[in-house]
Amino acid sequence: MTLFLDSSVVLAACGRSQGASNAIFQFAPAQGWKLVTGSYVVREVEKNLRQRLSAAARAEWQKLRPLLTVVPDELTHPWAVIFPASKDKPVLFTAAAVADILLTLDRADFGGVMSAGFYGLAVMKPGELLRRERNAGRLVP
Repeated sequence: MTLFLDSSVVLAACGRSQGASNAIFQFAPAQGWKLVTGSYVVREVEKNLRQRLSAAARAEWQKLRPLLTVVPDELTHPWAVIFPASKDKPVLFTAAAVADILLTLDRADFGGVMSAGFYGLAVMKPGELLRRERNAGRLVP
């Protein structure tokens, strides 16, 4: 399964080692999950780490960064799109092009597609994915 991580998930993973976002990174190798993000997300993460987060969060980013495959950003989508958060269109479009699931904590911008999905792309929070996988008996400790 290919998971696209939004900056909110990556930043949460850097800031809290006990949260669901960090658990995604910890479970990925055993689960066979491929963790993917876009270059737009990496720039956003690094900007926020420099400006807002602690030295410990920056150190955690250095550990987590090698676990991510960074893909080029998709700036267009082949089908009609009504998505008001224009700054997050590269996230949505890139995730749709390369992933099975977009993981985000950003309900303000992605809330409209979290329940319905986006042209076959599931959009959910990390905790929701972990619960789903655990309930299905697929989460290997």
